[in-house]
Amino acid sequence: MDNTESTIKVLVTGAYGLLGSHTVRELIENGYQVRAFGRDPEKLSELAKEYNCEQIDTFCGDFCNVSDIDKACEGMDYVIHCGALLKGWGRRGEYIRTNVDGTRNVLDACAKHKIKRLIHTSSPSAHALRNNLNITEEDQNESNRLNYYIESKLMAEKLVRSQDKVPYSMIRPRGITGIGDRNMLPVLINVNRQIGIPLFQKGKVLVDLVCAENAAMALRLCMEKDEAVGQAYNITNGEPKLVTELAEEMFTALGTKARYIRLPFMPVYAAAGLLETLWKLFKVYDKAPPLTRINVCTLGRSQIFSIEKARRELGYEPKVSLSEMIKKYAENYVRG
Repeated sequence: MDNTESTIKVLVTGAYGLLGSHTVRELIENGYQVRAFGRDPEKLSELAKEYNCEQIDTFCGDFCNVSDIDKACEGMDYVIHCGALLKGWGRRGEYIRTNVDGTRNVLDACAKHKIKRLIHTSSPSAHALRNNLNITEEDQNESNRLNYYIESKLMAEKLVRSQDKVPYSMIRPRGITGIGDRNMLPVLINVNRQIGIPLFQKGKVLVDLVCAENAAMALRLCMEKDEAVGQAYNITNGEPKLVTELAEEMFTALGTKARYIRLPFMPVYAAAGLLETLWKLFKVYDKAPPLTRINVCTLGRSQIFSIEKARRELGYEPKVSLSEMIKKYAENYVRG
């Protein structure tokens, strides 16, 4: 696809989020005209001011509202769907409304306006109670119900894949992080401060992450490459790190020390399940339990995703290393 003409117009949902904001930057830097879509007018305004160029316009709306996403898609060539309900705890209905019904609205709007391709952000929901060091795209665990977020993202992906009205490509980014991260690194910092980082299997657990810049590049490549139509791609940095290695690098950059607390996996996993049951029983949805099964699995089981397909078909090669990201994140964090 020739991306040298600025007339190629791309709508980005969730445009001021971690992935969305980096996607906007990636597209502008590669000559595209971007329409940034989101619900918060102030954040959209800040995003537009950051670039201060004719290549970006904003649309304030909610893709859960059929009229909003319909109007936003008008005149667009491509749609990159980054928007989603990402929080790790809440009512099932919230996730279904945003991640499933909202995606259906995006698909319908794309079909109506004859969008050339929808690039959908899915999730590598292959969490399991065992280590897996070479998870391919075919290994997606569609029966996973570890939490409502995973369930809803799997449902949304199935929705995209089962329709034939809108050409699509999708990525499954693992553990997106970087400046603007509100879920992963901040939690690690708070846990380290409060009780210490849970250490399972004597610290012999590998984590697989992706810098937001790299995930954004993968979305662009999915839009540009004809080979990507109808395909899904695992996206990581391709540099798994031990939990302890990541923590040491992170807290050294922050000028402090990593603390650890050794824990047995199965009893902690069972305790997390019990806490989740109690929270649901008493309808506590505004605040997550102190321990959840997804967090235990993330820190307690090595889940490494193969990115060979993305390398082969998209020409994907990470441009920002985890060490670079950690350094930048720490500098930004210290500045406040």
